Amino acid sequence: MSADVSTTQKPPLWTRNFVTVAAANFLLFFSFYQLLPILPLYIIDKFQTDNATAGIVISLYTIGALACRPFAGFLVDTLSRKPLYFWTFFAFTACFVGYKAVSIIVILAVVRFLHGLFFGISSTASNTVAIDALPACRRGEGIGYFGISVNLAFATGPMTGMFLYEAFGDTIVFVISIALCVIGLILVQTLKIAPKEKKPHAPLSLDRFFLTRAIPQFVNFIFVGFAYGPVTNYIALYAKELGIGGSGWFYALIAAGLIMNRIMTGKLIDRGYLIHLVGTGMTLNVIAYFILAMSHAPATFFIAAFLIGTSLGLIFPGYQTMCVNLARHDQRGTANSTYLSGWDIGIGTGILVGGSMANYFGMHRQVFFACAVALVIADILYFTWTARHYLKNKLEG
Repeated sequence: MSADVSTTQKPPLWTRNFVTVAAANFLLFFSFYQLLPILPLYIIDKFQTDNATAGIVISLYTIGALACRPFAGFLVDTLSRKPLYFWTFFAFTACFVGYKAVSIIVILAVVRFLHGLFFGISSTASNTVAIDALPACRRGEGIGYFGISVNLAFATGPMTGMFLYEAFGDTIVFVISIALCVIGLILVQTLKIAPKEKKPHAPLSLDRFFLTRAIPQFVNFIFVGFAYGPVTNYIALYAKELGIGGSGWFYALIAAGLIMNRIMTGKLIDRGYLIHLVGTGMTLNVIAYFILAMSHAPATFFIAAFLIGTSLGLIFPGYQTMCVNLARHDQRGTANSTYLSGWDIGIGTGILVGGSMANYFGMHRQVFFACAVALVIADILYFTWTARHYLKNKLEG
């Protein structure tokens, strides 16, 4: 009887490596999100520049992260993961010092670009190390839990950074970010990762930098990111147009929906409901953005936030699991960078298009309506192309 029980027991999920890399990932993202709300104020105050210039400098972080994504996957799959993870995390940490040390805005722009570059590689390495630590039969569950480390940082980082800045000034924010990153570096150093086996290098090809088998997932995720881009930058302005206060709660409700669903989604993915869960999330996302675009009162505005978070809680682990399951074992880094690249491209495009539309129409309602229409297209693509492609081509799951 005991033998039968032991054979049916699930392999452990909360291993030392998985917990350690999740904690390090939280510290990486928290240190970044803590800086996010104060950086425009810091740049304008220190360099006596305007909002447009500050916006350009800040956007270089996204450009740096996006520029390195394809190469990040290749590096993670080719080099030893622990040294790569440690040294890019170290360089990411050093950039916080650069913000305070430089006195010329052009050099600050370079620091901002490098910050994004090192973030792109270290976050890809972090995701890949976490997936390596997960048993295949519990991968969806593990990816869901791992994503909570980012959601918690998103929910608490900006609020903490703004409170510290208003109470004590900018220096304490940079100091705490550096201190948390140092703790993260110590955690990374304690990871037990087997050295990479020396194998003959495969000839360079496109699928070493981009997972071509995941093109449908990549395209769909661009649409999801496109819709979320204006949420990151323009929700406060939209709330002001609607006469709604407390827009900070909008992000808190998104985080609450994300965390709640991530806890439940992973186990259902591992039980074979991946296609259904992502499809539900895509459709719910469409509904959420239509509610947001037609909002006239705080109730619908904040309901839309919670529904956006709930839908993304289904979509995020679902698309990441799809990409990983479409990849060979030696392409996990490439799979993660492909997944993250779709998000980065979508976010960046959404911010640029949303800003142009808002200038043209003079308000943001049309921006979020356009996001809802884009998500309708993504929903159709998912059910007619992406889901079918996954079922036909998956290597695992």
